[in-house]
Amino acid sequence: MQLLAPVAGFFVSLRRDGTVRAQGEDLDVVLGGDVALAAEAQITKEELEIASQEVPQLAKKEALADGKLVVAEEIAQGRVSRKAYQLYFSTLGGDYPLIFHSLWIFAFLFADAIKASQTWFLGLWGTQYERNDPSDVPVAL
Repeated sequence: MQLLAPVAGFFVSLRRDGTVRAQGEDLDVVLGGDVALAAEAQITKEELEIASQEVPQLAKKEALADGKLVVAEEIAQGRVSRKAYQLYFSTLGGDYPLIFHSLWIFAFLFADAIKASQTWFLGLWGTQYERNDPSDVPVAL
């Protein structure tokens, strides 16, 4: 809300049932009609103020350290644990993981078999023209 306030020209606050609670061009007037929304807006405003204060301070510290105006990028390195993989694969199949994984492997094998049979069928169909008279080859084979 606070990010859009400078560029927005009109504000509308809605109730849960979709009816208009408050509306107007002034954000404070609209927020005055809703205590919860006003509290949320105040928290967001404070967070933005804190964030705007922290970034310049970090940039100044870095600029003073080595004369550059860009804050150095922090690179996090790590790896995914075995427990995370076990959790992922155990929940992937839902209540029937063995059936799911079996069907998944079967689907991959079936797709490869279909691809291979397409090549075989085209070869079979092409050799029919070499063995027989072209007018005798059935088109539908």
